[in-house]
Amino acid sequence: MMKARICLASMALLMAAVAVPSDAQTRIRVGDEISYESATPAEYPRGDANRPVTWSETVVSPGAKFLRIHFSKFHLPDGDFLTVTGLNGKESWVYTGKGPDGTGSFWSFAVEDEAAVVELRSSGVARRGTRWGVAMDRIVHGEVPFAVEPTPTKVICGTDGRQNAVCQAGINMNPVARMLYQSGGSSFVCTGWLAAGSNANTFVTNNHCISTQTEASSLQAKFNYQTTTCGGGTTATTTDYAGGTLLKTNNKLDYTVMTLQGNPEATWGEYTATSKQPTAGLVINFPQHPGGGLKRIGYWEDAAQTVRCAVNSVNQTYSGTTRRSQMSYGCDSEGGSSGSPIMDAGTGRIIGLHHYGGVGSNPCLNAATQMIQVCADAGALLSCASN
Repeated sequence: MMKARICLASMALLMAAVAVPSDAQTRIRVGDEISYESATPAEYPRGDANRPVTWSETVVSPGAKFLRIHFSKFHLPDGDFLTVTGLNGKESWVYTGKGPDGTGSFWSFAVEDEAAVVELRSSGVARRGTRWGVAMDRIVHGEVPFAVEPTPTKVICGTDGRQNAVCQAGINMNPVARMLYQSGGSSFVCTGWLAAGSNANTFVTNNHCISTQTEASSLQAKFNYQTTTCGGGTTATTTDYAGGTLLKTNNKLDYTVMTLQGNPEATWGEYTATSKQPTAGLVINFPQHPGGGLKRIGYWEDAAQTVRCAVNSVNQTYSGTTRRSQMSYGCDSEGGSSGSPIMDAGTGRIIGLHHYGGVGSNPCLNAATQMIQVCADAGALLSCASN
């Protein structure tokens, strides 16, 4: 059974209202969910060598910069599998069984296209009854192309000192990932990173990005999303992982600890957080995915590369945060950088979790929750160093 349907969408992208303190740097909304219903027949055809694709549908949302598909039912027997492929062939994702988390309900990874081809391939064994098959109930119409950074909530004073990540090749930024996830009927982007912890593939981001298991389960974490050269525009080969289990979250410290599925640490490594007390003047590095775009690093505070990024103040209290839990710095950032690691340049340890832009009375300062407080609250979930 082969068919194509078109989902018409006319939407304006609005900044989402999120329940975070007034000076928090927001997650960035990049798309919205649309109802879309389709399913395989109760008894879908057998495949063979000449016709392995036994059911297909082309989902089209005109003008979309990317698409995601939500499967409300997904149950395939051994040997059968389903692919979601962009019409341009840029991405193709494969799903089997009951989907990535074994529940039979999940969001597909994104394809950067206005159309996605969904194809079910059968091994040739008869499939009778209503036990097997798939059903879709909604899609995401993506409004923002990922490699182009949205402009809201930038905190750039003077000239932008950030660089493409590979311009500072001596700094390990492999554990940092671009996050795409669903919340309240929309798609959002933030930044997160792999951390040493008591659970395999521990992943850290902000509470104002992900705070529920539903959000965590919708996560697509993309690693190595950066240019291949310092001044180039070619994107490196990336790897994507689905969200796993939400382990702990705290809105006053604005952190979330969760897991990813698969084995990303085997390829991309992990950071070690530190419970060391930060000090004013400490030189820092600030890898980030601003606006959900390609990975960049705050290393300099100015485009002339004369002022190094460093801690401005420590033990601050900003609106809505735990008392004396915050540190400030002048590195440039923007929405979507939320959840980024703030690295002690001298040790490579993570000393802060970025989440604020334009703090206190100084619109040029960003802020992070000091990891000394996060380590204490998360306990054994994070394996924090003392230096």
